[in-house]
Amino acid sequence: MGGSADCAVQNVSLDTLFLIVIQAAAVVVLGKFIHLSLRRHNQPSAISQIIAGIMVGSLGLHDMIVHVDVENVEDTYGWYVSEARIFYMFYVGLEADLAALWNDKFRCTIVTYASVATCLLLAAFVSGGIYGSMMHTPVRSPELLAAVLMLTLANTASVDVTRMAAELKLTATDGGRLVVATAILTNIICIVGEGVFSCMKLASSRTPGYSAPERLGMGVLALLKVGVALALLRPVVAFINRRNAGRHRIGNWELVLLLVAVSFIGNFPEHAGFDGMPASFLLGLAFPREGPVAKSVIDAIAYPLHALALPFYFGTMGMRINFGAMSGAIVVPAVLVTLLGLVGKCLGTMGAARYLKMPLADALRLGVLLNVKGHVNMIDMSFASKEGIWAEQALMAMVVGSIISTVIAGPVFAVLFRKEKEAYACSDQALDHLAPDKELRMLACVHGARGAPAMLSLLDLLATTPRAQPTIHVLHLFDAGRKHVGPKRYHQRVQDSDKHVDRSIDYATQVNRAVDLFTSVTGLSIHQVDIADRGAAVDAKNIHLFTEDVRAGLLLVPYHKEQRYDGKMVCRRDDRRQLNREVLELAPCTIGIFADRPFWSGGASFQLPTKISKSEETMTTARNQGDQKVGTQVATVFLGGPDDREAVAFACRLAKNDAVRLTAIRFVLGVTQDLANDDRRTPTTSADHSYDGGEEVLSVVVHDDGFDDAGVSDHPDERCMSAFRREYVAKERAEYVEKAVSGPMDVVEALRGTAGAFALVVVGRGGRQPPELVVGLEGWAEFPEVGPAGEILASNDSLEMGSVLVVQQKMPPPPPSFHLDIPPAI
Repeated sequence: MGGSADCAVQNVSLDTLFLIVIQAAAVVVLGKFIHLSLRRHNQPSAISQIIAGIMVGSLGLHDMIVHVDVENVEDTYGWYVSEARIFYMFYVGLEADLAALWNDKFRCTIVTYASVATCLLLAAFVSGGIYGSMMHTPVRSPELLAAVLMLTLANTASVDVTRMAAELKLTATDGGRLVVATAILTNIICIVGEGVFSCMKLASSRTPGYSAPERLGMGVLALLKVGVALALLRPVVAFINRRNAGRHRIGNWELVLLLVAVSFIGNFPEHAGFDGMPASFLLGLAFPREGPVAKSVIDAIAYPLHALALPFYFGTMGMRINFGAMSGAIVVPAVLVTLLGLVGKCLGTMGAARYLKMPLADALRLGVLLNVKGHVNMIDMSFASKEGIWAEQALMAMVVGSIISTVIAGPVFAVLFRKEKEAYACSDQALDHLAPDKELRMLACVHGARGAPAMLSLLDLLATTPRAQPTIHVLHLFDAGRKHVGPKRYHQRVQDSDKHVDRSIDYATQVNRAVDLFTSVTGLSIHQVDIADRGAAVDAKNIHLFTEDVRAGLLLVPYHKEQRYDGKMVCRRDDRRQLNREVLELAPCTIGIFADRPFWSGGASFQLPTKISKSEETMTTARNQGDQKVGTQVATVFLGGPDDREAVAFACRLAKNDAVRLTAIRFVLGVTQDLANDDRRTPTTSADHSYDGGEEVLSVVVHDDGFDDAGVSDHPDERCMSAFRREYVAKERAEYVEKAVSGPMDVVEALRGTAGAFALVVVGRGGRQPPELVVGLEGWAEFPEVGPAGEILASNDSLEMGSVLVVQQKMPPPPPSFHLDIPPAI
């Protein structure tokens, strides 16, 4: 008898495995086919996969394949759903932008508490009225039904919301970020509440043979295990990173052990009868991002999750529906519970919106999206059904209600996607108009490891508060077709025999090293994305799309010329020049073209993070200036026009960093007017300074001005300079210089005279500058991508000239056809 029973169980297991494989393949293929039409309407793929699951479930494959009746065979996918949730929430935590979420913590907390509290109160109020429809044969008290209904209405499917928002690239927007953060926090709160509730009663269906105190002890023990695992996480990952130093990826067996550990840790609460989602999410948040371990884990789980696990995860929702058992006793409660959840969530978000001064339409959309249930309530539903809290028909009604709430969220996500996309396209992304405390999302492009340190150093200077800086994205355009040409030298052949050096030839790995260094030293969150170089047209389009996806406010690209050891600036690839031109035309935000000079005689100040930089420039300046403050000397050149005002705004961002000493040099036509003789002002100080311009000494007038705007011209250039003197010069955070010139040739000589004085010169691209200062300069016609002043500075072959950044301001957007007022993060 025992042998035949074991054989029957084995046959059921094989049949069940075969059933899952067949259904998974059918859901994936059919879901892709359905999504071909739905994606035109910006619908998330989860909707297509749920519809595919409903169609596959109606085929009756289970009855045809699994012939042996076993207990709970209808819940064949329970283990699969649990593992998919564990790994996906770990992936979400690993990819989360911690700084951006922290910046939005106030709004997220208010909306979460408001929506949860409203749903709890509404469920407690109406539970008595729907007791009869949910319980056809009452065996438990209405109080237990009210408790389960409160958790059911208040809960939000974090996996479903996060997946749909990430697929539509909404996690980088203010609205999408608020939805995702609120959904995760709501889910965690309800999971904790569900755990407390289940420990108060005998949960025999989930942990047979354990009383409530024993089950509580198991929960506490699971928490201790998770805490120990989180404490050991960083040293273990650091050890594996050291073992794989210089490699792009870790070994296969190490990767397998890590993935098994993730599943094991996430299942600690599951074994005690609790939800493992919070543990897996916290594990992802605590996982170190630097080194080859994180990159290997992300690459290993990203494609299987998105291509197979999640499609079947959503498909299993549809396959739970039994059309043969459908009746009014199921449909009516399903619609009723869905409407109750919508009312509770929308009332809560509307109350929070009133406090946060959010538009009503945004609050309603947020309420609908937070009502998504998905698989999240399956645990509560099964528990309530098996404990006799409600009838089996109510369980099916909850399944139908979960599908309804998820399908409704699809069109709402499409509306949010369209609104956020139009808002970004029509928004004023100019740094000149950006509030000083507003977060700046940055995207930088690099072509290889040679230019990566300088670009990362510039980003480091811009991010004055690393903990509040959103994730910085680095787009690495590697040359996939480049190969070694000619015979290798002896030392190259010897190095290639070493496995670590052989792996370091990979271009992505070389950039990884620089990114890991800056991440570990500066504390910044830097996300590197590697894409193949496919030519100027394709690369420009990819950069444009990626800029929109991350909602960048600043885009940095390298100059097409590189500095040789003798100081000469040479162009190694003409297509990079064409790439910069096309990027300038497509850029949806402020763009800067960065010409790095690693062989600058003042020292390689843009090769290391500011915290560990010991450049010769700093030491030389310290010797020359005695006790004065020293740091990276930066200048911004101002001729006039929007691009030059944007350059000043960019330089002001740099001046917020204590390591930067900023000087603004303004060129004016004619004789410099000493503001001390202006009757409308009383300057605090006025002194003459000079700096060595190479062949001659340029006399300048430094004005330390701390007045208001009374009597200042309404011209934007005058307002910009007045604000700069008031906010930076008067507070001794920068210096202001005016240089009188008689024409373009004086401008050329003055620009060349900045060599040796500054590690970085920031200048506007131009095109809208005063013609009397730029007419006749050859740079604008010959090098339109950097303008005349930028070309004079960037093409200088002197080793005395520092790096140059040419800034172009985004053109003013047309008046929007709608009003979308999303308040900034507090």
